Amino acid sequence: MYDFHLHLARLPQPATLARTLLKKGLHFNAIACEPWEWEILQKMDSSLFEGSTRNYGIHPMVAGNVTEADWERLESLLDNYPDAGVGECGLDKRYDGYAEGGLQEQVFKRQVMLASEFRRDLHVHCVGDYNRILQILKECDFPGKPKRGHAPAHIVFHRFGGDNSVVLAAQKMNPIFSLHQDSFHKKCTLDAIPKIPAEQMHFETDADETFVAANMLKNESADKIAEALIEHLKETEHLIRP
Repeated sequence: MYDFHLHLARLPQPATLARTLLKKGLHFNAIACEPWEWEILQKMDSSLFEGSTRNYGIHPMVAGNVTEADWERLESLLDNYPDAGVGECGLDKRYDGYAEGGLQEQVFKRQVMLASEFRRDLHVHCVGDYNRILQILKECDFPGKPKRGHAPAHIVFHRFGGDNSVVLAAQKMNPIFSLHQDSFHKKCTLDAIPKIPAEQMHFETDADETFVAANMLKNESADKIAEALIEHLKETEHLIRP
C-alpha cells in the first residue's frame, strides 16, 4: 500500500511511526510544507524512507512567512536529496495573498521553477482555481523535458477536487491525481474520477494533527496510529475499487 500524501512530521512519534508503517507494508510520500517540518524529516534516518519519499515545500497558508534563507534551505534540501519532491504548494482562497499575481502565486511559481529545474515531482494544493494552477504550470513549462536517465517528473494533484476539464487539460503534464475521501463528496469530481486513467490514480490520507484529534489517537501508540492510517487508506481505495 502507498499513502500518496502523509504529513508525517505533524503526527506523534514520527520516526517510530515511520518504522511501524514500514513494518506493516505501508509506504508514503512524507509531505513537509513548513520549514520546521523540513527539519524533522531531515533528522530522521534515511532507512525509514525505504520505498517512501520525502517532499519539501511551502504551503500557501504560510506564504507570507517565507524568507530568502528558507528558499536557500529548500534548494539545498532538493540538492542533497535527489529523490525528494517539491510541495505541497499551490493556491488557497482561504488565506492571505490569494489574489491573481499575489504572494501565494509568487511563492507557488518559485516552487514550480525549482521542481522544473531539479526535475522533481510537484505536489499541488488547490482550494480555489484549478484553471489558474494549470495556467501557471503552462507558463512555467512544467514538467518540461525529462532529464536523461531519469523518469519524467509528475504534477501531483493532491486531494484532487477538480472536474473533467482539469483531468483533460493536465494530460500533457504527466499528471497524478491523488484521491482523498473528500474527493468523492463533490459531484463534478465524482463525474471526473472515472475519466482518470488507472495509472494516474493514487490514494492518500492527508493525515496530520487533525486526523489524530478526529480519531482520538493523541495518546495512542504508533501501532494504533499506523493501523488507523491503513484502515483509512483502505476505505478510500474501496470507494473506487469495491
